[in-house]
Amino acid sequence: IAPDVGIVPEAAINEYSGSYFSTPNGSLELSTGTGVQVLASFTPMDREARVLRYREKRKNRKFEKTIRYASRKAYAETRPRIKGRFAKRTDVEVEVDQIYSSAMIVETGYGVVPTF
Repeated sequence: IAPDVGIVPEAAINEYSGSYFSTPNGSLELSTGTGVQVLASFTPMDREARVLRYREKRKNRKFEKTIRYASRKAYAETRPRIKGRFAKRTDVEVEVDQIYSSAMIVETGYGVVPTF
């Protein structure tokens, strides 16, 4: 493989009919059948600055899960799930939920058994 030839995956070849290559001065160019078009020209110092910025941003990435909206979280926790995915509530489930919620308000000594 020549030093200024890049390997392009097959999927990219089907989507675009051109190839990228870098020139000795550090610019990235696109070669098509009709001519060469300059995409970006970076000096070695510019490239180094961009690489350093990328590394700093990569170092500061946060992978912990943060909850932004407590109300959405509370609603999601009460929704029924099947194999971890949200499922639609049937009319019966809605009725049972209403019975249990009204039973909590009354707070009698007796349990409520739903009838279907």
